Amino acid sequence: DAVLALLKTETFDAVAIELDAARFQALKDPDSYKKLDLIEVFKTGKTILVAANLALGAYQRRLAEQVGIEPGSEMLAADSGATALGLPTLLIDRDVGLTLARCRAALGFWGGAKLITGSALSVFSEDEIAPEEIEKLKTGDMLRSTFGDFATESPALFDALIAERDQFMAAKLREQSAERGLKRVFAVVGAGHLAGMVDALKVSSEVPA
Repeated sequence: DAVLALLKTETFDAVAIELDAARFQALKDPDSYKKLDLIEVFKTGKTILVAANLALGAYQRRLAEQVGIEPGSEMLAADSGATALGLPTLLIDRDVGLTLARCRAALGFWGGAKLITGSALSVFSEDEIAPEEIEKLKTGDMLRSTFGDFATESPALFDALIAERDQFMAAKLREQSAERGLKRVFAVVGAGHLAGMVDALKVSSEVPA
């Protein structure tokens, strides 16, 4: 509601959302995994990416069942609102597959294996999400919450999940604005990224690898 209200009362050149192409597609089509060719997934080395998206999707569905609001609704509202106004939607987040690969590298072999196993198991979990976890989402990040307490236990993992993406999204936002000649962009991102993105916008315009 807040996103749509702002789009109605303010003037923007574009809307940017904290999603990459894979997560955007998964959010718009939650049942897309049913159409996957698993053999092709293994052949193209996209197993980790698919596992991450399934884990995120399962986490979001469980939250929606508990609180009645689908996480990511503000992103979809931003996209539909932009479409209604004839504005472009910019996807500014780093590829989730690369983020997960960076997480695995930060954790080492056994930690990475534990992360992937936990992600796979979370797809089939029907446990309720604790109220304190829901509260954390209001100030945090969906990826970080989905992968449990790893980020708080490992500074390197926190960098991969949060800090690096802050820098990436800030630079991507500035890069796409410059390329398209955009003066005023409405960016919808998780609360956990606001401070880091503001700092990154002040100091650098390069997109990290």
